[in-house]
Amino acid sequence: MEINTSFDVPVLLVMFNRPTLALQVFERIREARPSTLYLAVDGPRLNHPTDNEAVLACRDIENRVDWPCAIKTLYRTENLGCKKAVSSAITWFFEQVEAGIILEDDCLPDLTFFEFCRILLHKYTHEHKVMHIGGANLYGGHKWGGETFFFSNIPHIWGWATWRRAWQHYDVNMNSYPEFMRSEEIKNVITYSPSVSYWQTAFYGTYSGNIDTWDYQWVFAIWKNKGLSIIPNQNLISNIGFGESATHTLSNSEFANLGTIPLETKRIIFPKAITLNKEAVHYALARFYAPSSWWNKLRSIKNYFIGYKSYI
Repeated sequence: MEINTSFDVPVLLVMFNRPTLALQVFERIREARPSTLYLAVDGPRLNHPTDNEAVLACRDIENRVDWPCAIKTLYRTENLGCKKAVSSAITWFFEQVEAGIILEDDCLPDLTFFEFCRILLHKYTHEHKVMHIGGANLYGGHKWGGETFFFSNIPHIWGWATWRRAWQHYDVNMNSYPEFMRSEEIKNVITYSPSVSYWQTAFYGTYSGNIDTWDYQWVFAIWKNKGLSIIPNQNLISNIGFGESATHTLSNSEFANLGTIPLETKRIIFPKAITLNKEAVHYALARFYAPSSWWNKLRSIKNYFIGYKSYI
């Protein structure tokens, strides 16, 4: 697929201490040639002597931009950790842009992912029900419908895009969580009842501060606002960050280094209606969030579905 020499969708690349991976993702961004590139790097941790050099190497990526491009940077001097560093970087991004693409340093996109996001960001700009455009498909070859993508309520964040109007609903502290749970709205969102206890525990752990992450809050924002997420019927993102040294993305996962399939972006087939694909959601909930091996799933959910990358 040919990408315009001036790709007009802003791109945010979020990094920390893995410059080798970040450089691979940057090289794919370089092929897309966005006219505006945002670079966010968390600060080094105390008592981790290798962090300084690794963080500086990630910052140095801005010097590799060799196409006409406005570069914006957010370089932290202190380590904020995953929860604050990633969420605040995305908020910073949407303080300056109306819509854009977010990539973390281990999410390697197929080149056609960029045009896929551009087309859908434009098409659904004013459809407030649509809150998330994902690039990852983790369904093991299963497809739902003959369209290019379907609508779910479980977002993938291994390469995604959204709008400021959607991100404004994000609250890193989940302050409305108690009200949401009292209303039992979660039971209307999760129609597969065995998964309810899993999500209740995951949300409570995040709300109480026992789970240090930023992505459960995004799921919560989408559910609370009855939003939908787009999932392509073929995988456009390969997570290259799995390894024994990682906290959550271990090398024995079936989702490590998944192959991608280029999309024919000139032949996108749109769903006729913006409606939840209940069959696909049921499949996901039953496979990834069933009560069997419940604790292991709670510990490794970010491997399997939402796509959280660890800060190692």
